[in-house]
Amino acid sequence: MQSILVLTDFSDVALQAAKYAVRLAARLQCNRVLLLNAYQSLEPIANVPVSPELPIIQANPDELYKGSSSQLEVLRKRLEPEAAGITIETLAEDDILEEAVKRVVAREHAGLVVAGIADKSNLEKFLVGSHSIRIMENCEYPLVIVPEDSRLLLPQRILLAVDFEVLREGKALPGLVTLLNSLQPEALFAVNVAGDDEYSPEAKQDIAQMHQLLEKYPVTFHYLKKDDVTEGITDFATANNIALIIALHEKKGLLATLFQKSVSKQLAWNSNVPLLILPA
Repeated sequence: MQSILVLTDFSDVALQAAKYAVRLAARLQCNRVLLLNAYQSLEPIANVPVSPELPIIQANPDELYKGSSSQLEVLRKRLEPEAAGITIETLAEDDILEEAVKRVVAREHAGLVVAGIADKSNLEKFLVGSHSIRIMENCEYPLVIVPEDSRLLLPQRILLAVDFEVLREGKALPGLVTLLNSLQPEALFAVNVAGDDEYSPEAKQDIAQMHQLLEKYPVTFHYLKKDDVTEGITDFATANNIALIIALHEKKGLLATLFQKSVSKQLAWNSNVPLLILPA
């Protein structure tokens, strides 16, 4: 992996994510970390589309760039003592965060994006959402979401949240194998959470294929009966001192997003363990 891209708004949550990214870079033998701050010098009032009837707020782009660059430099120096052998670079981009991330990932060949997420009430989630969640919904690159209250442990004990429907398509398998080869976990827990229904013949075939795929790793397999998939995974992570959860996230259309819960999104909001999302 050539580079890890870290998103920051200079909050304590973002600092936690940046510290985790530096440690993760060392684990992945990645020698370059990029710190990105995206700001907007041109922004519609109330964050609605620009129209002839609606004025826009124009900030001084030079001043915003200087302020962003200055704070990035402070953050870079703060991280340097923990980044032996790792080059830390900074990027200040005048753009919407999601667009800036897409552009920088392509331009800088970043293999992983790291972002923090703050603990919010259900009302806050509904009203304002989160940059990390919005990026996750549309990302086509691996994304690590670091919760505000997470412990910064090396990812030696890893939980793989198994969704047989997503695995069956096979799109995420090359990325998953590459990632596990790089992380070299001391213990891998493959966890599938289902209701009380018996596994179908198709699911039993999926189980056999998963065992074959993961047998070269120090893996144990766990099949849990629980209606709430997110709760099952988070409870298991707590009980087994998990340091990183890996989940495969399938990008869905608007209607599917509205009417179907995303386990990856629920994990991002509710887990206190860093979550690595692989696009499927």
